[in-house]
Amino acid sequence: MRVARRYRIALAAAGCALLASLSAIQARPATRLAGPAVGSGLSVQFTDHYLDLPDWRERLKLAAKLGASIVRIDINWPWIEKEPGRYDWSRYDAFATELERLRLRPLFILNRPHPLHGMPYDADVDGARHQGVTPPSTPAQRAAFTRWASAAAKRYRRLDPIWEIWNEPDQGGFWPPKPDPAAYVRLARETCLAIRKRVPNAVVVGPGAAQMPTVWETKKPLIEAVLNDTDLLACLDALSLHTHRFGSSPETVSRDYAVLRDAYLAAWPAAVPRRPVIDTEWGYSVYRGGVSEDIQARWLSRMILTNLMEQVDLTNWYSLMDTGADDNEIEDRFGLVRSDGTRRPAYLAFQTLARQIGGMRLCETIARFDPATAQGITILRFCDESERQCKLVVWTTEESETPRKLNVPGWRSAGPTTDYLGRPGVPPADTGDGLALIPTTAVSYIPVTVAH
Repeated sequence: MRVARRYRIALAAAGCALLASLSAIQARPATRLAGPAVGSGLSVQFTDHYLDLPDWRERLKLAAKLGASIVRIDINWPWIEKEPGRYDWSRYDAFATELERLRLRPLFILNRPHPLHGMPYDADVDGARHQGVTPPSTPAQRAAFTRWASAAAKRYRRLDPIWEIWNEPDQGGFWPPKPDPAAYVRLARETCLAIRKRVPNAVVVGPGAAQMPTVWETKKPLIEAVLNDTDLLACLDALSLHTHRFGSSPETVSRDYAVLRDAYLAAWPAAVPRRPVIDTEWGYSVYRGGVSEDIQARWLSRMILTNLMEQVDLTNWYSLMDTGADDNEIEDRFGLVRSDGTRRPAYLAFQTLARQIGGMRLCETIARFDPATAQGITILRFCDESERQCKLVVWTTEESETPRKLNVPGWRSAGPTTDYLGRPGVPPADTGDGLALIPTTAVSYIPVTVAH
């Protein structure tokens, strides 16, 4: 198979410049959410309950060593407002200090129903009987939430956080006893406007939707409600979605993004500048019914790279560490680090991607899998700002007993390849007019220079 270059070599340097210009046109969100370099949008989930553990600082160091720039965590309302109108920030102040020391940026989820500011319920939630309190729904309850949220935005503004309004309000477990898109939109609008009044340059995103539209199920009431509220859209910096595949390959997300664009974003109100989409939760669990640890590692790299091709510049891996030790429980086994503290191959895959292309930006899609079938070969070119250092990133979705060799014209090798786990390999052969590549289902990083 011979792959044609999309651009002439003489225009290679212009490719990155054009992408940078298009990003700049998108105004405020494009530069505040993530910079042009891949590494600025690499995020990992840090469970809020880790803060109750004596070793939480050591756990946070794992995020820094991983190569993540952003750490997503719940900022838990009931933990802070322990009495009406009185806030105890001590737990999160310590966390903020550690973030600054490690040069990590928080993605704070403004989250959790509060016993002081909700309505009691006793109802079926996601198929089981449950008692608790509802999210803020009355004017007084919403006012209490917005006061707290804007106070948090002011207190931690030095960290340049990304503020996400709630987590998965389209799920009964997070918006009990059942989702209410209109109620969420009211809360999100009032919260975003209150934060903007207190901290005008704050970065605010939402809705953190669990349910992405798909080719099988297009209608998503929460996303529809958010996109129908121009005041909320104008206030937000980005739409945050969750894109879990639950056993399907990462490339299948391109079909869903196509549905999102065609069924929702195409009708974006003309009065509001288009906001980017970010992915604030995506992972693969290695519990008994999930994927293997090796597949988790292979798919992690492809997941982030597929998002970059879809112009989703921020991807949050769920999660840094296992949240439990039950091999039969899906929620327990998403971690890059096992419950015993040892690192899974996926930790190395994340770290390798950050080290190999974290300081670069995507400049060219030379070839890509078929979005309709999620099958095929992908070749991407990443370069640093100077365009003096470039790498081809290559993989295929298809296992084959007979490897497929292809020629990529216009480039020559500039050093050994690196595989998805950071292991060095033999440089690809020079064919005289390009490189001979043999893609596998694991990502390879290949340093290149322009062939003369």
